[in-house]
Amino acid sequence: MDQPDNIQTVLSAGAAAVQPIFSHGGIPYVAVPAGYAIKDLEKLLPAPARKHANVTTTDADSFILYTKKHGNLDHATIYADIDAEASRFNLVAVINDHGSDLNGQQWRDHRCLFAPTQSLEWKRWLSMNKKNFTQADFATWLEDNLPDIAAVPNMPTGADILQMSLAFEANADKRLRSKINLQSGGVQFEFVDDEDKDTRTKMQVFERFTLGLPVFDGSGSGYSLEARLKYRDRDGKVAFWYELIRPDRVFKTAVADELNRIKDATGFPVISGQP
Repeated sequence: MDQPDNIQTVLSAGAAAVQPIFSHGGIPYVAVPAGYAIKDLEKLLPAPARKHANVTTTDADSFILYTKKHGNLDHATIYADIDAEASRFNLVAVINDHGSDLNGQQWRDHRCLFAPTQSLEWKRWLSMNKKNFTQADFATWLEDNLPDIAAVPNMPTGADILQMSLAFEANADKRLRSKINLQSGGVQFEFVDDEDKDTRTKMQVFERFTLGLPVFDGSGSGYSLEARLKYRDRDGKVAFWYELIRPDRVFKTAVADELNRIKDATGFPVISGQP
């Protein structure tokens, strides 16, 4: 396609005013007189001379679609920045990365970013991990998040947790009289009403329970995460909290599943680190 007259005139004038004086290592150099400025005229062309962009995707399917559309096996590379303890999982696909051949150098400025959003369920349970609740507040928390309780053999079910939370509410204003560790696991509490010492109420508190949580937003996979139920007795009033058991391992498993899916779908190499 011929250049428009105005562009051709500018290019001709520039070529006449500034001529390459030598080349070193394949890189051309020019001498520019004082007071001259070099202007990029690419924006005057009908289309860019090459592809360059910084694209951000919000789900794995979009990341796969974009990288496959614009990348190829010779030059596309995915860099994975992962820290399971900090719940960090970021991917950068460099579409025009350096190739393996001797003259395979590229500008590396066409990139697609992917930082998946963590699911609401995952963020909620991690945000309240190891934080104290009053007895009534803990009952409300369990009821609000009851759908996250997983059905796992030898662990309390959602119905069991609901029954426990209802007992928490019923005994919230009573005083803890005694507690007994059960052989089956958990603790049996006995509460009394200060106004009627002969009124005693017993309830069982489970030692552990299991959650089934998606780690990333939009993921159809739920991952099992165990939690310990903890309590502290202070002057007959009981404070409760839970402690998630190694959520970093669950996060690492979810990351591996996502990364394997992306690798299988694109075929591009994955390097641990940053570009």
